[in-house]
This record gives sequence, structure tokens and C-alpha cells, in this order.
Amino acid sequence: MVAPFSVVCLSPSGWCVELPTNRQQIMRRFAQRGHEILFVETAPFLGRLLSKAVCTRRWSEVRRIASAVPVGPTVRTCNAFNLLPGGHRYRFPNAVNAYLTARRIRRLARSLPWPFVLWIYDPCMVGTVGSCGEAFAVYDCIDDYSALTFYGARQRSLFAHADERSARVARVVATTTRALYERHRASNVETYLVPNVGDFEHFNPASQPEFAAAELRDVRRPIIGFSGNLMQGKVDFPLLEALAKMRPDWTLLLVGPASPRVGDGLRRLTQLENVRWLGPKPYEEVPRYVAAFDVGLCPYVWNDWMRSGFPLKLYEYLAAGKPVVASGNPDLGGMEPDVVLARGAAEFVAAVEHALRLDSDEDRARRISLAARNTWDTRTQRLLDLVSAQLALPC
Repeated sequence: MVAPFSVVCLSPSGWCVELPTNRQQIMRRFAQRGHEILFVETAPFLGRLLSKAVCTRRWSEVRRIASAVPVGPTVRTCNAFNLLPGGHRYRFPNAVNAYLTARRIRRLARSLPWPFVLWIYDPCMVGTVGSCGEAFAVYDCIDDYSALTFYGARQRSLFAHADERSARVARVVATTTRALYERHRASNVETYLVPNVGDFEHFNPASQPEFAAAELRDVRRPIIGFSGNLMQGKVDFPLLEALAKMRPDWTLLLVGPASPRVGDGLRRLTQLENVRWLGPKPYEEVPRYVAAFDVGLCPYVWNDWMRSGFPLKLYEYLAAGKPVVASGNPDLGGMEPDVVLARGAAEFVAAVEHALRLDSDEDRARRISLAARNTWDTRTQRLLDLVSAQLALPC
């Protein structure tokens, strides 16, 4: 039996996003199980939000600056009180914004059933811990923030400090990869490995070939596919380019938005005749494109950022019955034959060739079964169990 509690979630991404990740998936399931949620969007600078509201005349946005706005029966959202710009780059404005946000949370949380837990996805808000009236804090660490390649040196330094402090002051730390687990376990014994999972119900219909988008019916097979954000420093564009050139009879299909900083890698890739980039698709439509894949790719760079990452798309592909070939993520090793981790273009191409042969009904059923054991519901339950164990301890 899970003890009742409320959650104040500190998230750098908003509640309403095109591609939901851990923050939205977990909080929505907490809410579905009866827990009250105050979802605090921590990234926007208040001055920018006000300016945007004035320019677009979307006065409803001003409400979220001043108070919490209901977005569901047990979910309210609000903005952090980021009075000073640069709060995610410089320590002084970061400290001021955290102090002001803690005061806002303390006021808004009065309407929440107690106890409430402070749930940290944004380590830069660690300054709120202990000042909001919470029972304790949980740090759900899903990235190596200090290694994000699109951050400058000053920003990486701030995030590294905030990440270490968040793990130290939280009552419970959940980590998605072994690298993050080992790092934070050194400073907090209540650190647990709770890997990423997939949206099984959303992607399982893609296991049926007829579910595929109509625009892909005449695309030459085999289709080797990637679905996700195309980001420099994350996606290994030279690897994909080598794959497409080494196997011109394959179709490399890319589905997803491209970062403005993606550079020349994507441009060179899409100039090849056997490469198709379809751009971003609504989350509701993504499974229809995955349904057309013969092999799903997780083609990531071998760097510090990706070594601490666990791609959500892994179990999405598996839920659709697709074999997976990956690079860059050590935690995906040892999952053969359904997931093969490869280094270098030659090894990657060989792994794709092998995956294409694993096409029996038995192979697909095994992959779907694996995905069914690793869903957002199973991860939510694990996190609820960890929190409930702490709430059951005597004060």
C-alpha cells in the first residue's frame, strides 16, 4: 500500500510538450494514482515570459506567473519565480531565484495534502530544498548535466555543482544509468538505479505492419530508422553517413526535430539519395513511423554525456517489436540479441545486418515481452515504493 503524499515537481521543461519525457510521464502517473501535483516550470525568466505575453496578448500566460493554474483534476502548474536573468548560468542569480521560488512554493503548497515531497528534475533549483516545508526531497537524476555539449564552460560548472549538491541533500536519489548511480552513491547511500523505460501502450500498436503511415508504403526496404531529437553532440551523424554510404540499397529514415545547432552533419546526411528526413511529427503520430522500421537505431556519440544516458526510444522500439542497434550508451550492453551495442561503422553495419535476420514471430514476441516489463507504470511503481519507504520511517 502506497502512503498518500503530494508532489512539488521542479522541472526545466514544461508540462505541455510535444515529446513527453520522464518529467511528464512520471508526474501524470502519480496524478492518475491520486497524488496531488504542483508542477513548477523552472527554466523561463519572468521578464521574457511577461514580454511574450504582452507581444502575443496571451494574458492567460500571466496567470501562471502569478499563481498556479489547474491543468488536470489533481495537477496545477506554475512558473518558478526567476526574477533575475541568467539563473541557469551564474551562481548569484541562481541563488536569488531559488530563494524566491522556495517562498512561492511554500505559499502554493499550503493547499496540498501533507506530506509533500519536493521532486527535483532541475538540479539548479537545489537551493529550494529545506525551505519549502517539504517532508524531504527526491533527486530524479536522468542526465549528466555537467557533460551536456550545448552548455558553455560556466554553465557546465554551475550544473556540476548543483548536481553534486542535489544528490547530497536529497533523501532519495534515483538514477537512470550505472554511471550516474556510482557517482551519486558515493555521497548518498539512498541512491538507487531506476533505468529509463518506454511508453508501451503508445508504441505497441506499431508492432502491426498495417499500422505504418501511408506515406511510407512505397519506401524501399529495408528501412533502418531513427526517431528522436537530432542534436549535435548526441546523434553520431558521421556514423549514420557511413551507414548510408556503405549500404546504398537500404533506406535510412529519420523522424524528429533538428536542433538549431545541429551543424553540417545533418545537411550532409540528407543529401544522400537513400536518406529521408521527415522532420518532427506529433507524438500521437510517431508510432506510425516506427511501425515502418525494420531496425530501430540509437546511434549516439561515445562521449561523457551519452555514457550517462539511457534512451527512452529503446523500449519504444522494442514495444513495436523492432530489433535495436545502438552506440554510445554502455548500459545497453548485454541485451543481445534484441539490442546490440556497436562501435565504429563496420561493426554497426554488421549489427544491423544481423538484426535484419531476426524477423520471426518468436523474435518479435520476445522483444515485446521485454518492453512490457519496462514501462512507465513499472518505473512509477518503483519510485512510489522508494518514497513510501522513506515516509514510513519514524521522524
